[in-house]
Amino acid sequence: MKKSKVALFETETIVLHSKIIDQDFELYISFPFGYSKSDKTYPVLFCLDANRYYGIIYDAVKILSKPSKEIPEILLVGIGYPMKGLEDWVIGRQRDYTPTSKPEQDKYWIDRLNKETDRNDLNVQSGGADKFFTFLREELIPYIESNYRVSTSDRALMGYSLSGLFVLHVLFQNPNIFQRYFAGSPAIDWDEPFVLKRENDFAVANEDLSAKLFMSAAGVESKLYIDNMKKMAELLRSRDYKNLELETHIFENETHSSCLPCSMSRALRVLYKD
Repeated sequence: MKKSKVALFETETIVLHSKIIDQDFELYISFPFGYSKSDKTYPVLFCLDANRYYGIIYDAVKILSKPSKEIPEILLVGIGYPMKGLEDWVIGRQRDYTPTSKPEQDKYWIDRLNKETDRNDLNVQSGGADKFFTFLREELIPYIESNYRVSTSDRALMGYSLSGLFVLHVLFQNPNIFQRYFAGSPAIDWDEPFVLKRENDFAVANEDLSAKLFMSAAGVESKLYIDNMKKMAELLRSRDYKNLELETHIFENETHSSCLPCSMSRALRVLYKD
């Protein structure tokens, strides 16, 4: 019997080395139907946590874009890590999606991963969000825009849980890099919580926030996720930003994990609706 690896249709995998972080990243790039036969330029969607979530968002994009045309055709870029095991994904996201260092959290993951694996090369070090954002801005986006036909004015960023925290971090750092944002069950409680302070700093310095943002939470996940998402939404609405389009949704009877598919599907329809 012939065996082969499973491949997603019209998707390529490449390894991009970051000089900024000094690490390889594994990128999953899925093309719109007919990309190779056209000269059109497409919106681009960057999906974080791609080692775990890419298959879900890939299917959602394909199903909603054609033939139903509920969203436009999109070039999808998943950002992942070369992995020996799932622990490499945990280590990468703890470093890249967190805006500040939390040594006690790092120790928790080091102890847990050492118990769950037989590896001795594991190190967890949080607080690398600013450096990861620099990688996106100065290395990844220029690479994608130099090699693929994508719009330079229609970029989206999608993240869930810890990567949802990173999405909000980017929004308040430099909202003009992306135009569409999805933060699903964002881990807003990180560091007291840091991102609420970042939101306040942004509001003090800026009169407007030009972005389309969808935030969600699951009805039966930790109340902290729900309350913090609501608090963030209330803060943003209170700023009365002229050019902010904000929508939120709580998915009843869904857990933090089960909410992934429905929230990502809803995010696409919200972010790309006319």
